[in-house]
This record gives sequence, structure tokens and C-alpha cells, in this order.
Amino acid sequence: MHLGVILDRLGKDLGGAEAHTDALVRRALEAGDRVSVACLEGETAPGATRVAFGRVPRTRPARDRHLADVGERALRAAGCDVVLAVRHALRCDVYLPHGGLVADAWAARDASRGGAGPLARLAARWSRKRRFFLDAERALLGAASGPRVVAVSRGLAARIGAVYPTARARTVVVPNGVDADRFDPAPFAAGRAATRRAHGVPDDAYVGLVLAHDPWLKGLQAVLDAMAHPDVASLSPSFHLVVAGKRSGADVVAAARHGRVEARVHLAGAVADPRPLYAAADVLVQPTWYDPCSLVALEALAMGVPVVTTPRNGVWELMGMRGGISIEAPGDVLGVVHALRVLADPALRRVTSDDARYVACKTRLSTRLDQVLDVCRGPSARRAPVVAEADDLGPPADPCLA
Repeated sequence: MHLGVILDRLGKDLGGAEAHTDALVRRALEAGDRVSVACLEGETAPGATRVAFGRVPRTRPARDRHLADVGERALRAAGCDVVLAVRHALRCDVYLPHGGLVADAWAARDASRGGAGPLARLAARWSRKRRFFLDAERALLGAASGPRVVAVSRGLAARIGAVYPTARARTVVVPNGVDADRFDPAPFAAGRAATRRAHGVPDDAYVGLVLAHDPWLKGLQAVLDAMAHPDVASLSPSFHLVVAGKRSGADVVAAARHGRVEARVHLAGAVADPRPLYAAADVLVQPTWYDPCSLVALEALAMGVPVVTTPRNGVWELMGMRGGISIEAPGDVLGVVHALRVLADPALRRVTSDDARYVACKTRLSTRLDQVLDVCRGPSARRAPVVAEADDLGPPADPCLA
């Protein structure tokens, strides 16, 4: 197979969609496939070919449309058998909307900031960027025929079917996976205390972690409010929070100061390798407003870190009742308070940690990437026999799951 990939940015350190696509490209190359990529910025994996598609306009909306239109045609001209798009596409053979539906993502982002005001709503209505993404989504999902669609959770598949009924029959569910060998807690256990001290966290603290490019979308405000609640503020040892990510800055400090919890909030900034932070944490606190299938949550589970999240996170479908706690809804401060108090018990955390690792090992990255590549190859493609391992079992790429 000669696979073409469309994504505006490529690179394993740029975000969830970018990391997943980078891993998919590498997996395809390992399988002996040819891979060509159309992107605006970033680095392609060694062995993949980056196609040229003319002079790129300077303005953002024009750049987006140029990639979607000219980039796709360049991949076809390069001889690609199948074109897979993650975003920035008007035409493709396989569509993997890693970030979910456009309107859902925007609504969640607004809600996480207390709702959009009149000026923000007016700006959104006239935003050419938003118009392009909605146009692209409708082109791929709204027609009677169109690309095969890979949903990273059952929840996302259900939303696609509800908003775009004609896409339901061509949607399959393939959850995200995690490299459980790379995210193995054992090599990092010895550095746990040193990592805590490096970020000003007491050695004996009960430590939560928020790791996100957009911490507010992941529910940071509810976590800060929960920290101010007497039931969490009175915990012994005390609960401390590490906030990591490239956008965790002055606004986080201001919010922590407003909630009078700044002494227990520690900023880690952008991190190239999150594994030491996972190893230093007792719980990942991610009461997210929207996350079709969080890679950060999967990485935390693999590192044996219990996860506090919401039903808006597709990872909860994989967890069930193991590896953490799902609160009722985003913004449920009392739910976060209760979850943090339950997981404050070290003995319970140890059991939950084992469950977390077990859940992660049942959704291996290599298995999930192979399932996506099988969708790209099509239903008539010849496949090698599958050797199932005990920790590779999990939801298959099956249209009935939609």
C-alpha cells in the first residue's frame, strides 16, 4: 500500500493527533508500506516522503484550504493508493477525526472558560477558520457516500451517527492505544523523589498531575476549586498539584491565587518527556470537558497512575470500573473532591495502580495502529493471520461498534 497522509502539523511532541499520526506513519513503514505526507510544518518520520504542493498562502484560512485541496491532489499525483486525513481535508479515503466533531470541541472549549460572551459568539460566527473546518467536516461526513471513518471511541461514533446519519454505516471504532513498554513505571520509580523536589513538591505529599496543552479544557478550574474545598484542604499528607504543558503559565498562577491554593500548585511548563512526572504523581486529575480518547490518560494508566476523569473522555470506555474514577460531569467540583478523597488512601491507590496498568496493556498502541491500517487497506485486502496475546485483547475495528 502507498499511504498518503494529510495533517497540518507533524511531530510526536506537538499534540495528541500529531503524536498518533506520527506513530501511524512509522508503523506503516515498518509494515513495508510506502508513505507520503502533505503537511504545512513539522518533520516527517524517517522513510516517509513529504510531497510539495505549491506556494502556500500566508493567511491561516487560505493555508488550510490550500493544504486540503492542493495537498490531497499532490498525494494522488504521487501515486498514493489511499489518502488518510486527520484534519484539513475536503476529500480522502479514510477520515480519522482525532479531535472529535468540530462544533463539540468548540462548545467544550467555551464551556471550560465559563461560556462564550456575545462578542466571542459574534467573532466565532464570522471566523473564516471555523467556517473552513465546518465545511471540511460536512464534506467528509455529510454526504451519502464518502470516506471510511475511524472513531477513537464509541461515544464519538455515536455523535458522528447522530449529527451525520449517512456516515454511520461507514464508521468503525478503533480506540487509541499506548506503548506500554515505553510507558513502564519501573525505570522511573527511583527518580520519583528527585522529580518532586525539582518542582518544589514535598516528598510526602499526595500529588495530582494535570498535563495538557489546554489545561482549562481538561478541567483545571474544577481541580483548583476542589483543592480549596475543606475536605481536600484538610487531607494529610496534603494534596499538591503539578500543572504541566506549554500553556500553563500566569493564568494558572492567577487562578490558584484567587482560590487561595497557590502554595500547593506547582508549574512544570512544557515537558519533552512526561514519564518522570507520571512517576512522581499519585493521580492524574483530568475532569475533562471533551476528549474523544485522551492519550495522556492512556499514558498515565500505563505508568500505573490512577485517572480521575469524566464520561466525556473516551478512555473511560476502556477503563470501565478499573484504573480510576469517573465523576458525573465536567465542572462537578464535589465529584472531584470525592474522587481525590477516595484515592487519598495509599492502599487503595496501590490496587488501582495495578488495575490502571492492566487496562493500558489491553489497548496496545501497535494493535490499534494495525487496526487503523487495516481500515486503510480496505475490506478486501489480504491480511496475515493475527496472533492474539493476552494483553492485546480489546475492542476490534468493527462497524457494529458504531
